[in-house]
Amino acid sequence: MASVVNEIESITEFIEPLFAGANVHYQQIPVELKPNTLIVRYLSSGNATETNYHYRLDRDYQIVYFAQNEFACLQKFEHLERKLNDFLVIPLKNSDRYLRLEFFSFSQPFKTESGTVMAILGVLRASLREPRTQPVTPKIMHVDARIEEGGR
Repeated sequence: MASVVNEIESITEFIEPLFAGANVHYQQIPVELKPNTLIVRYLSSGNATETNYHYRLDRDYQIVYFAQNEFACLQKFEHLERKLNDFLVIPLKNSDRYLRLEFFSFSQPFKTESGTVMAILGVLRASLREPRTQPVTPKIMHVDARIEEGGR
């Protein structure tokens, strides 16, 4: 079953090696902004019917990075963009399922309100297929075969 929390943790685990030593936060932007801080946040969700058996969840995640200057922001997100484009799926933690990567785009770096650090925002669209809840039907417990001679 899909879990936004598990998806955020899986995305972070997948991209974190690119942000060596970064302070990682989920959902909340810290009050005091420091360089080399990474935030992964859930933004929105939509769904679409694909078959009578399953549907697709389309989810958007925001990735925010704070650095000392614009070039540091751009370099990190260029590496992130390449990694996300090199892979079609991200393995989900504690599951044998995968999160399918649809697209990734990012903004121009900008100075934060405090003026002490630069920030860059990215949006990752990922999708996951989920089966619909199916009615439980009773199993056939006993089958008898009757063979008649004479072709009848």
